[in-house]
Amino acid sequence: MEHQLYVYHDRSHLSTLPTKIKHELSKHSLLFDKDNSVMFCGMVVDDGAAHVFFPRNTIVSKDDHKLLVSKASQLLQAIYRYSLISNSTKTANDEGSELVGDSQLGLIIELLSDYQRNGLYTHKYAVNVKNIGKPDWNKTISKSIAFMSARGPVYFDIYGKKQNYNQDNEITLIHASVLSFLFERFGWLISDTSTSLTKLRTVGKSHLSKKNQISLIKNEMNNIYSDHDIRLLSNLKRYISSEIGRDSSVEVMGIRSFHVMWEHMLSKVLDNVIEVNNLLPTPAYKILNRDGRVVIINAKRNGQRTDIVVKRPEHEDYCVIDAKYYGAHSIESVPKWGDLVKQFFYVTALKTIVPVHAVVSNAFIFPGNRGPIRSIHMCEQSDGTLIDDVYPPITCYYICPHDVISTYLKSQKLKNQPYWYSQVTLTTS
Repeated sequence: MEHQLYVYHDRSHLSTLPTKIKHELSKHSLLFDKDNSVMFCGMVVDDGAAHVFFPRNTIVSKDDHKLLVSKASQLLQAIYRYSLISNSTKTANDEGSELVGDSQLGLIIELLSDYQRNGLYTHKYAVNVKNIGKPDWNKTISKSIAFMSARGPVYFDIYGKKQNYNQDNEITLIHASVLSFLFERFGWLISDTSTSLTKLRTVGKSHLSKKNQISLIKNEMNNIYSDHDIRLLSNLKRYISSEIGRDSSVEVMGIRSFHVMWEHMLSKVLDNVIEVNNLLPTPAYKILNRDGRVVIINAKRNGQRTDIVVKRPEHEDYCVIDAKYYGAHSIESVPKWGDLVKQFFYVTALKTIVPVHAVVSNAFIFPGNRGPIRSIHMCEQSDGTLIDDVYPPITCYYICPHDVISTYLKSQKLKNQPYWYSQVTLTTS
């Protein structure tokens, strides 16, 4: 089954979107620039079609449908993975992440992935048996006649219990019903769905109401002890509960402000990243006490936090890297003065904690395969002379979001990445 997939980008103009999708994005506050463009990465699913919004500057080829589905799947898988980290480590600096529908996305991916690994839910029950299965010695002693021998009592009838498994029960039908719907709507997120759907359709579907399905699942959970089964049934119950009272078939899942996720992913896929935030100088305030004495108070929570710092192996070469989620294709879409000041100052701050002879440079990384911005400098207003000795230039790089996402999902480092150091000649586009 080939899924309908429509492709857009974060910051796409609203005029390029269907009316229903625009309305849904507006409902979730996913519009930007006075509501003229989108501020969203992820997907909007409606009527069997997925409208996928890729990060800005992502090169997407619509000619190869299979590759396009793969790239879309990777994007949603990456958002799901990021949501697990973001939700477990929320700080004041995570305010910009603004995940949308991440709980539902995670639930869907878990249910589909679990089926691929373990198949349909199997009801387990024990039956009393004789002379087969695992012996129940207490029952055997109480019910069987023992014959004495030189080596002790001998029992000719040994009672026990045997575990039986079947998929001919209502819980399995509920599981199959949910999965059939999910594979038809979201199966492309993890695999080719045709084989899975064929198998599920041979099982049949549950005809119970959703409330009765939930009651049955709750009863089943009281009689199982396997961690896997408990988690599976819990996920089934959560999903069915989420469907009760839903007034729209449209589902929105993704992230409102992709720049936070962009920074996080780059920090994981770049090699030789080091942690320096706990070493950088922090603000100190001289305050006049009520008794007239001046005291110095260190405000660590107001301290500096760089994006990414990398160190060249076996050299005292460092680079402060700021992950910038800008278009960066013209002077109108580049970082402004506030971003530059912060970057210049971080170089100054880093020089206070590294050896005197160390070389410290800085860089911006933009999304995209290539771009025209090579570096950013400060210059004299009078004659345009660059003053790099006072303000270290910021070298600009472009990295394809597809490469970052696929590497992030594999928990690997980007291959053939350039060294981000001032002593090395770099290709910047």
